[in-house]
Amino acid sequence: MTDSSALGPTFREFVTALAEVGDVPAVQTVQGEQIETLSYRELSERALRLAAGLHRRGVQPGEPVLLFAPNSLDWVTVRLALAALGAIGVALDELTSDAELKVLLPDSGARRAFVSGAFLARVRAVSGDLDLIRLDGEAEGDPAPHWQDLLADAPEPLPPIAADDPMIQVYTSGTTGTPKSFFLSHANLLHNISAMVERQIVTDRDRVVMPLPLHHVFPLTIGIGVGLGSRAILVLPEGVTGPQIMTALKVARATVLLGVPRLFAAILAGLEGRVAQQPRLQRLAFRTLFALSHFCLRRFGWRIGRRLFGSLHQRIAPDLWLLASGGAKFDADIIWKLDALGWDTRSGWGLAESASVLSYNHGGPEKRIGSEGKALPGVELRVAEPDAEGVGELQARGGSLFSGYRGGPEVNEGVFTEDGWFRTGDLGRLDAEGFVYIHGRVKEMLVLGGGKNVFPEEVEAVYRESPVIEEIAVMEERGALVAVVVPDMAAATAAGTAVEPVIRAALAEQGASLAPYQRLAGFALSREPLPRTRLGKYQRFKLPELYRRIRAGEQRPAADAPLTAEEEAFLNEGRRRELLAFLKSRYPERPVSLDASPGLDLGIDSLEWVTLSMELESRFGLTLPTAVTAEILSVRDLLAQVKPLEEGASERALIRPLAEEEAEWLRPRGPGMRALGTLLYGLNAVVQRLYFRLELRGEPLPPADAGPVLYVVNHLSDLDPPVMAAALGYRRLQSLRWSGERSRLFHSPVMRLVSRAARIFPVDERDPSTTLSYGAETLRRGESLVWFPESWRSPDGRLQSFLSGVGHLLLAQPVTAVPLYIDGTFEVMPRHASFPRPGKVTVTAGPALEAQSLAALDDAQAIADHLRAAVAALAPPAKR
Repeated sequence: MTDSSALGPTFREFVTALAEVGDVPAVQTVQGEQIETLSYRELSERALRLAAGLHRRGVQPGEPVLLFAPNSLDWVTVRLALAALGAIGVALDELTSDAELKVLLPDSGARRAFVSGAFLARVRAVSGDLDLIRLDGEAEGDPAPHWQDLLADAPEPLPPIAADDPMIQVYTSGTTGTPKSFFLSHANLLHNISAMVERQIVTDRDRVVMPLPLHHVFPLTIGIGVGLGSRAILVLPEGVTGPQIMTALKVARATVLLGVPRLFAAILAGLEGRVAQQPRLQRLAFRTLFALSHFCLRRFGWRIGRRLFGSLHQRIAPDLWLLASGGAKFDADIIWKLDALGWDTRSGWGLAESASVLSYNHGGPEKRIGSEGKALPGVELRVAEPDAEGVGELQARGGSLFSGYRGGPEVNEGVFTEDGWFRTGDLGRLDAEGFVYIHGRVKEMLVLGGGKNVFPEEVEAVYRESPVIEEIAVMEERGALVAVVVPDMAAATAAGTAVEPVIRAALAEQGASLAPYQRLAGFALSREPLPRTRLGKYQRFKLPELYRRIRAGEQRPAADAPLTAEEEAFLNEGRRRELLAFLKSRYPERPVSLDASPGLDLGIDSLEWVTLSMELESRFGLTLPTAVTAEILSVRDLLAQVKPLEEGASERALIRPLAEEEAEWLRPRGPGMRALGTLLYGLNAVVQRLYFRLELRGEPLPPADAGPVLYVVNHLSDLDPPVMAAALGYRRLQSLRWSGERSRLFHSPVMRLVSRAARIFPVDERDPSTTLSYGAETLRRGESLVWFPESWRSPDGRLQSFLSGVGHLLLAQPVTAVPLYIDGTFEVMPRHASFPRPGKVTVTAGPALEAQSLAALDDAQAIADHLRAAVAALAPPAKR
């Protein structure tokens, strides 16, 4: 352990003191299963020898020097060498584009640059007069010397530097537009480092894995600064992918993982995904233990997760105990879950302008999940103009704060208060014990047309709870909220319908818990991840243009884009080129390309998968296995999965004869089942008449002995079937059947008993051919049927499109169709509700539509559209 007073007033003393630790490992890199190590003595000596060599080359204190390369041992050495010399390090993100280089290189004022061998040509193309030094790798034919060629034989005396001299030049993260830049001094950085070292966040017994890009202030201060200042071992993974990070954790026997909230959220999601794939008993055991750990942690503060989940820790990283987060606000629910699993998850708050950290959850009694901890020693915080809840702009002052942005007074107008406090731009509050709670950004706060203020992160967190939404970012347009949504395609396609209505329903359901002004007035589905900074924050200034492009159809894959040689070779296999041409003719208004999504771009739902498969079999003698349709995320996947139809195999049918075990659900009920059905009907009728004041309006319904009738009804709520049962009456119900989702109504013996008594047959919404087959057999037997052609409940109370299944059914079994409109069930029990509230419900019947007139339309979708128009005519104008 090291006393922070030994760190010195500048980084020169900091680097010099590293040699005193000796041959203890300082920095390690993981390549595959191999570890390369640099000791404290070697790191100090190399950095000081490079500083001497750079001084001989003419580099002076205060001179900006670029550093443009990925994380590596050499990167750390060069960064410390520049600091020891007193040069100003200007580190650029390795993902910086050529367009950004053209702005940043001249703006930095640098005449020298340490550059990765892979980037030399790019930098020369932007600025040919830079003195380039190769940081790593090979650069055949490039004259730039390798940095080790500049090493002096031994450390040498260097020009004097002071604590207030600038040490690094930082470019802001670019979340709100063109980045600004500023300097941080040796004193700024060492103020933060010293405070964290004194609190012993990590010690010389820790091994800290750092997957973050080191050009950011957070990993520089907390990773390199605090790590080396505490004499811990720093570990750089081979890359930033999940497997590379996990490998580093295991190989290096890490005790600490330094990351951002998105990294830890991804780790948790991966763990939850593994649990979901386990056998049922193992899932139950895990969830029981997790619930116990979570309860003990929240109720009593008992941390028993590490003992309960010891095998989990052994598989991931047996020595890992601390998950240290920064760079963005950390969702408290995720922290609670990670802590319940046995880790100590700590978050903090700060900005690059404050040398990274202003407040931190130190652990134990000084950790409060949901807050960002208490201010560091030497940092003062206050809330400016707090509202009734104590929320206002957080302002700070202290030794780690920068002195202003480059560019003069006009750039710094309003950055500091008249009495010298830095306006952080973060909205938050301080509780009575000094814990910091962040509520949003002043600049990111959205002001809507009615004057309401909305913090986008709070709204996004609610919508993101839906399993079908992978990412969502909200913005203001014309005084209302809109959003760009990235669907979780696997979860969305599993719902059995096209992606867009799935997302619309999810947004409506999640938005029900928000205030009306916080709900979305529109959304656009993105095929690509949303633009973020390297630390995971949305680049919100890019969102409006992205929203516009998606709405204009510009993000869809171009159907006529030139094919690559690889794509040409792919299409030349089998009959893929012929099939692609067929798909383009089948979906002429859609962007059919190899990268097009069946659900997102072509609008293929579960019924369309069946009909498409039938056409492939009948026209081409090819088959598409039903089991793989959920795994098909692009047209390329579809073409790869199509196979020749086996000889003698029969074509699949949209409506087929029922198997013996399926037809069992259509057999007549015995006396006991009829008695139970009568009891259920009586109880339901009483509830509907008294609790919901059910009223039947409109045209007279066909008599109970009129023969098979298809009752076509809109779908608003889980309450719709019992409402229809009461509205149709006891006599009609004796010769009428319903379909019921197998996973919801047939999961237990009791529910199966009730379903049989109520004359409900089981269906799978992802297998519409079975639903249609049951329906057709019911009508063939002379019984009536209730059909909800929207397939699922309306997300907003409005009438949705009717799927073509009802048309296929009526073409196979022409019968009279009666349109009915239910009104009121959405209000008394919307999608998100678990129990209905009392209210008024009405059912309006329209004129019966004769079988012959419907069959004359001779097209399934045309019949569905005709029926929708008949139901819409019964609805209030606002709900059509």
